[in-house]
Amino acid sequence: MVCVMAPDRPVFDPDSATPLFEQAAGYVAGQIAAGKLAPGQKLPAERDLADQWGIGYQTVRRAMRELRERGLVVSRVGKGTFVTAPPADAP
Repeated sequence: MVCVMAPDRPVFDPDSATPLFEQAAGYVAGQIAAGKLAPGQKLPAERDLADQWGIGYQTVRRAMRELRERGLVVSRVGKGTFVTAPPADAP
């Protein structure tokens, strides 16, 4: 399976009151909500996302942690990070 995010590079504002990790998490959450990232789809490696997005690796790690806490992705050691299926009670 090929791990590809949307072809457009997101624009993050380092001067914003919203931390970069929240901006990155919001971007991925938006891609999931829009159906651009399907349940079960593997996300690119955190270091690859950091390079693609032009932000720090630790920032991407924190964004992925935020997404895991929201239940939007799940990470499997040695396998990667995957989009989760929406809850059964979701519209």
